[in-house]
Amino acid sequence: MNDRGYTLSEVVLVLTMITTLLLLAAPTPVKIYKNTQTSLHLNQLKSDLLLAQQLTMQDHPNYWIMIRPASQDYYLYDYKKKEALFTRSFPSDWTIELQSLSMPLRFNSSGTLERPGTMKIVTSSTSYKITFPFGKSRVRIDEQ
Repeated sequence: MNDRGYTLSEVVLVLTMITTLLLLAAPTPVKIYKNTQTSLHLNQLKSDLLLAQQLTMQDHPNYWIMIRPASQDYYLYDYKKKEALFTRSFPSDWTIELQSLSMPLRFNSSGTLERPGTMKIVTSSTSYKITFPFGKSRVRIDEQ
């Protein structure tokens, strides 16, 4: 008799162990993906605010950022040309609360935000307080 193969019980045991290890490791990539997605969206928001500030200082003082919680998005608007330059969407599972922040966000010709304030973004895993400070400093995002 030739004993070179594996028994059915050995194969089932090895497959059970591999499946258990995969099930334990599966939530990690999902969490990493969600954290990366959140980081990308928040960094994009910071970059878009910097763009609005720079355009206002260099071109004309009629660029606005309009954050719309009900639509889950924001857009950069050129009031002089009466057109939206772009619209960006927040993930659908986020909640956006404009606390003391009033819309639209506008900068004056020296780059200072006209009406500072705060807003809150709640994601599926955490929440963030976003502060739009006085002066030329940019947005500050704090995890809560």
